[in-house]
Amino acid sequence: MRLQKKTKIALLMLLISSILFTVVLIIFAKPADYDKSAQTVQYEEPVPEITVTPEPTAAPEEENEEDQEKTEETKGLTNGQRYYKTLVEPESKNILLIGQDALYQAYDTIIVLSIDEKNKQMKLINFPRDVYIDYSDKVLEELKKANPTHAADPSIQKMNAAHAIAIDLKYGAEDGKFGTSGNTIYAMNFWADLMDEIFGIEIDDYIIIKTEGFRKVVDLFGGVWVNVPVYMHYEDPVQNLYIHLEPGYQLLNGAQAEGFVRFRQGYTREGEFKTYSVYFRQKNQNAFLKAFFEQHVNLKNLSKAGELFDIISKYVKTSVKGNEIFQYANIMQKAIRGKYEQITEVIECSSSKNINGILYEILKTEE
Repeated sequence: MRLQKKTKIALLMLLISSILFTVVLIIFAKPADYDKSAQTVQYEEPVPEITVTPEPTAAPEEENEEDQEKTEETKGLTNGQRYYKTLVEPESKNILLIGQDALYQAYDTIIVLSIDEKNKQMKLINFPRDVYIDYSDKVLEELKKANPTHAADPSIQKMNAAHAIAIDLKYGAEDGKFGTSGNTIYAMNFWADLMDEIFGIEIDDYIIIKTEGFRKVVDLFGGVWVNVPVYMHYEDPVQNLYIHLEPGYQLLNGAQAEGFVRFRQGYTREGEFKTYSVYFRQKNQNAFLKAFFEQHVNLKNLSKAGELFDIISKYVKTSVKGNEIFQYANIMQKAIRGKYEQITEVIECSSSKNINGILYEILKTEE
């Protein structure tokens, strides 16, 4: 029996609320020693009225095979930068999830939700914000013309600064995937092409989420049961962050959940200050997300659709509109009833490298 319109919308609300958690978990996960160097780009400021979209450089009419290969490598946004393995299936539905940092108003969370109906899988792919993007000379030259200040910023080639380049270039102003005007549109056009070129992921839609709704959504669902793996004690009044959690399986409310997913360093029970790896934090985030899906993303929670809609309307920007709403709702229905396998993956980096005083993560690429 086909779902009624209101039920489909309610299912979509559950899907987006789940996505909200996915993105916000990583956004909130910033330690006190958070690197602010990548936040020097203020993308909300007005940009010069220059419409420049990088175009492939025309190859000479006659060139040898080696020159032709070099031209092919440099005609896009990057110098042929390509991740070493395939991440998504060809027919998957891929949603780009961007988390907007509330403090610095920057895009610091980059996740792709890939829904594979054929294999009944939902994959979450996390992209480190400090990945070095090997932009082509064409892109860097056009950026220098459009905004010399941004071009001179040593952190501009971090992945999480891509939106600033897009806005300066007014990327896709003539034929962008998601439209032709507006800073958000320029940014998403650029992200879509970047994801396709480097990672082979064709982006179907995007969702941009602000962090403020995190506690509200956790509390709306009555909290989340999760296992706290270690003694978590940390305070940072500047960030209004106070984490006090004992180890063990327990129900976390919104404030406690925020502390759980943000925790990376703090004091042990013996008073020793300890810093954990980024993978420790990601493991906790994935555990929390998995618990949220299992406990709350189900047909029983359709009654919360109205309150979810109010929260999502306030904190979410998305390209999903019109009939697409029902397409995603149908996918969500299948995911719930078909018990899709949930997979999490973190993009691999081969090393870290200091470039012009900025520490970058170097992507593991094809040999």
